[in-house]
Amino acid sequence: MPPSAVEERCKAEIVRLHDAFVAWFTGSCDNSKEVFESRISSVLSPSFSMVPPSGNVVPANLLNERLQSAYGLHSEHGMTIEIKNLEVVSSSGFRYLVRYEEWQRSGSPEIETARVSTAFFRESGETGPSNLMWVHVHETWMPGKAPP
Repeated sequence: MPPSAVEERCKAEIVRLHDAFVAWFTGSCDNSKEVFESRISSVLSPSFSMVPPSGNVVPANLLNERLQSAYGLHSEHGMTIEIKNLEVVSSSGFRYLVRYEEWQRSGSPEIETARVSTAFFRESGETGPSNLMWVHVHETWMPGKAPP
């Protein structure tokens, strides 16, 4: 069965944001407030939170600080992020719960990590390249794919 329009929009936004992360972390975009806000922070809800594999809840303001300070962190050896196996788990009105795998490669020697992520979106109606606002993300390491 072909992907639904909602699935296509969610996938496009997930890939777009992760491409922005790669550009930011590798230093291949400008290190400016305008670039950071337009590509990354503008799509995070003011009430955004995430739970990374460590289990600690990270609110939007702390995540933005961490991301801003990580500019160019992978500039020497590069990094890639691939999104796989995306599915819309639930859709109600203008809210969507999506699960996907996030595969990252970086470093020298190259290390591959992978996590299952669940993202909750709502229609923004005003901001963001896809008009989807990230509300919450929860990540869990895939078996055998946590960093060493």
